[in-house]
Amino acid sequence: MLHRLQVKQHYTPISEFLDVEDPVWKAWRSMKDKEVKLLPVVKSGRVVGVVSDRDIVQISGYNGGQSMPVKEAMSLDPLLIRLDDSLDQVLKAMLRKDQQFAIVVGDGGTICGLFSWACAFKFFLNFSDIDHLRQLLSS
Repeated sequence: MLHRLQVKQHYTPISEFLDVEDPVWKAWRSMKDKEVKLLPVVKSGRVVGVVSDRDIVQISGYNGGQSMPVKEAMSLDPLLIRLDDSLDQVLKAMLRKDQQFAIVVGDGGTICGLFSWACAFKFFLNFSDIDHLRQLLSS
């Protein structure tokens, strides 16, 4: 069943992203304003990384950390997934790469949102009947 369900039904949409040259303080402000814990980072319109609130707290401890560009704080090589990828594919890739989230991209690589373990848990929590869930997962 998971191979028939697509990411587009279960991800968290976002429209905010950062450029590699944006200052860390802008990233922090954007996260607080949008109430998110991480944001994709782009260079020339292509996703190159992701920055989290933890990354920002860590780099802010350095002298001038708040004014450093986001590229100094971001994590590289984020997992990119497509809207039409199956939940099965995505969950396996997240496990294999030990990722807590993936960036969802649409046609042309435009950023659509994030898929996290929380998105997967929300899907599974919608099943109050554990026998029905087992049947669903085994099909």
